[in-house]
Amino acid sequence: MNAASLKKLYAHDLPAFRLTGLKPPPIRVFDIEALELVDGPPAKIMSFNDFRVYQRWMSRLIVRLPAVFLAAEMGLGKTAAVLKAVRELLDVGEVRKVLIVAPLKVCDYTWPEEIAKWAFARDLTYVVATGDEDDRRIALRQEAEIHIVNRENLVWLQQYWGRHWPYDMLVYDEASRLKGGNKRTKGNVRQDGTKSRRRISEFGTLRRMRGFFKKVVLLSGTPAPNGLIDLWGPLFIIDLGKRLGTSKDAFTKRWFDQDRYSYKITPHDWSHDEIMGRIDDVFFSLKEADYLELPPLVPVDHWVDLPPKAMEIYRRMERDMALEEFDVEAVNNGVLTNKLLQIANGSIYKEDGSSVRLHDAKLDALESIMNEAMGRPVLLGYEFKFDLDAIKRRFPYARIFGESKNDKKDWDAGRIKLLVTHPASAGHGLNFQFGGNIQVWYGLTWSLELYLQFLKRLHRSGQLADRVFLHRILARKTADEAMVKTLGIKGVTQDMITDAVKAHVEEEQHWRMAA
Repeated sequence: MNAASLKKLYAHDLPAFRLTGLKPPPIRVFDIEALELVDGPPAKIMSFNDFRVYQRWMSRLIVRLPAVFLAAEMGLGKTAAVLKAVRELLDVGEVRKVLIVAPLKVCDYTWPEEIAKWAFARDLTYVVATGDEDDRRIALRQEAEIHIVNRENLVWLQQYWGRHWPYDMLVYDEASRLKGGNKRTKGNVRQDGTKSRRRISEFGTLRRMRGFFKKVVLLSGTPAPNGLIDLWGPLFIIDLGKRLGTSKDAFTKRWFDQDRYSYKITPHDWSHDEIMGRIDDVFFSLKEADYLELPPLVPVDHWVDLPPKAMEIYRRMERDMALEEFDVEAVNNGVLTNKLLQIANGSIYKEDGSSVRLHDAKLDALESIMNEAMGRPVLLGYEFKFDLDAIKRRFPYARIFGESKNDKKDWDAGRIKLLVTHPASAGHGLNFQFGGNIQVWYGLTWSLELYLQFLKRLHRSGQLADRVFLHRILARKTADEAMVKTLGIKGVTQDMITDAVKAHVEEEQHWRMAA
């Protein structure tokens, strides 16, 4: 298929449409608006000889086993290992068509970049079926060995193909998404108090289509952010319940103790060894420290003091669990902690969804960091929407990741001074290490998984700087203190984070009552 025929086929008012199989082999992006092929091949083409020993091992493991869960930490080259295995499996006819399911930005950037980078993968034909429904339908009509779909469209994909499901190999990138193990989504509460209909989930779709796949590969850098309880969902997709049972309820009752009042679930003392012993033939964990020599990660914490008026508001919220003047009320400790973190960041959400600006302490600290960077690229993660609005007002030159199709390319080229993103949209699988070595957390996240994933966007293989700077902007005498302390504990779970902050709040309240 040449450029002329592409123009004839895709001369529609659509966003950029990615595909391979063009001749000559290097991957191109066909820009519908410009009606031209843009973006040449990468500067250096890698070969199988550039594989590390453990990447060869991962690739051979995928070829050998019908199903495998690779829990390899970020930066260990899982994507390339999968592509090498896919190439071999297609060549020998063991599989015919591969479905890759991944986060949206990973679909749009990481998988196409990796296919372009490796010599053995560059003749693979693939389409990226993201965007609106018209885009996806056009993509799926193309003859290609690989279809890459964002996970939000997995349910739609099954409905699109129906009984004509064409895929016999599944690669599910960031399999921690399956940890809930729920066949259907939770119904949303409508304004009239009724609930919307529960719909089939991603897990439910994969469970339904599992029998079509000869090969299943699950990938994750953070396979169990909440501990052993997260393993049932992914392992069910691996073996349909052979190792850990066909019911999550039965799995929970067998290996965990559930508090009848708080509903908190904790594993028995013997559960870890027994569970891991059952899955060690399909579940493989690789730690970054065992295989890579990375530049040192230099944490720099910037502690700020809230202005007196903001601190007074913070203490009243902490004590009374409500702020009448802002129409804010916390119905439980979880909501309270979230409200306290909002105040620490600079604003608070009201009941109607609007926000009230309370202070600029963290904005001032960010300005100081930007001045010290002296124009060097800075990657910033934020937590709340009002943080993003405040940052855009203070730093008009800030680029919001995802608003332009050139964000990734411009970052890699060093053309962006401040790239702002939410960890949920850029915390998995994206390679930002080529564009800079300065990272800023404007406000910490509840999710340990997102925290670790976003941390590894710069501190990973391929980082050329002699060190990576991790700046965290934190507010003294607020929930930030408990959060940063607890996030620093190796192997911490999300429950430990919320419990630590809850304990901090209760300690403060007890101290005030005693005083």
